[in-house]
Amino acid sequence: MLKVKKGFSAVFDHISECMAPIIPIVLAGGILKMVVLLFTTLHVLSGSTELILSAIATTPFYFLPVMVAYSAAKHFDTDPLISIISVCVMLLPEFAELMESGERVTFAGIPVIAATYAYSVIPIILLIYCTSHIVRVLKRWIKESLQPYFLAVCAIVVTALLGILVIEPIVSLISGMLADGLEIMQRNVPVVAWGIFAGLTLLLVSTGMHWIFLTLAITQIGLTGVDYGIMMAFFIANTSLAGCDLAVFVKTKRTEMKAMTISAMMTVLIPGISEPSIFGVCFKEKTPMIGNILGCVIAGIVQGILTIHCYIFTFPSIPSVLMFYSTDEPSNLLKAVVVAVVSFAASFLITVLIYRDTQTAE
Repeated sequence: MLKVKKGFSAVFDHISECMAPIIPIVLAGGILKMVVLLFTTLHVLSGSTELILSAIATTPFYFLPVMVAYSAAKHFDTDPLISIISVCVMLLPEFAELMESGERVTFAGIPVIAATYAYSVIPIILLIYCTSHIVRVLKRWIKESLQPYFLAVCAIVVTALLGILVIEPIVSLISGMLADGLEIMQRNVPVVAWGIFAGLTLLLVSTGMHWIFLTLAITQIGLTGVDYGIMMAFFIANTSLAGCDLAVFVKTKRTEMKAMTISAMMTVLIPGISEPSIFGVCFKEKTPMIGNILGCVIAGIVQGILTIHCYIFTFPSIPSVLMFYSTDEPSNLLKAVVVAVVSFAASFLITVLIYRDTQTAE
């Protein structure tokens, strides 16, 4: 059991390390998307200017696999150029057209399962992990004098085919099943689905498991233009943490804890960074964890009742609330704000009622 736990922890650590350098670029695309959306709604942008800015904003998402390949190659200590080329094969327009043609595709008699390679994250990380081992094996098999001629070509062919024939189809199938499962739960038992999911966000973020769902949300927004609730659940988590922070600020008599809580609250509300609230307040003071979990469950139930979608990927926070706006669903933004207020208020009230400052005030 301990080995399994360590294995899961290692997987999440690898995902987190590979994604950390990329998140600022993805956030830049998300912020630009919000700016374009705002200016277009205000009729400041139109025509080709809007199209060019939209293309710039979409680029970090479309070429996300290339950035992931580079970051993962650095993390797994393998050749970044070989990794990038192996991934770029899957992004070629001709190859994408072949995959989307609907025709039966084979390679040397082996069926090729159609998959969408743009916006991929987890399959790319897994592919580059395999690439790191493949390159090491090839370096042992190929003489050093011949490596400049044959190492790259062998590595690119093997890894590209591994991604096309095995890794991408399998992971895409699993991701698709997970996304379909979330969508089915949203349609049939939304109150239960999002109540439970929102209540688990503290555990997901503190263990790094949230990266699985964030990458799924990125993929869904890239492919379909909409996320069915994952980003709203993390928005609930952040506003809930802010409510817990404020409750501890009100109840505690310790000067250093007041400073810590107000700083953590501003950090989670403005830039959307939750670690100070999680590790500096909830885990340290214990009882705010209960307020967070119960507040998230209550807000998640409201989310399930109202049904809220996300249209732009960025870290959920007050400045990025436009991620929930769409001209096709104008009431969606108001619903998101209502659920965020419910999350903040419920967590604040519960934490105020159960929190006891057991340490002596300075």
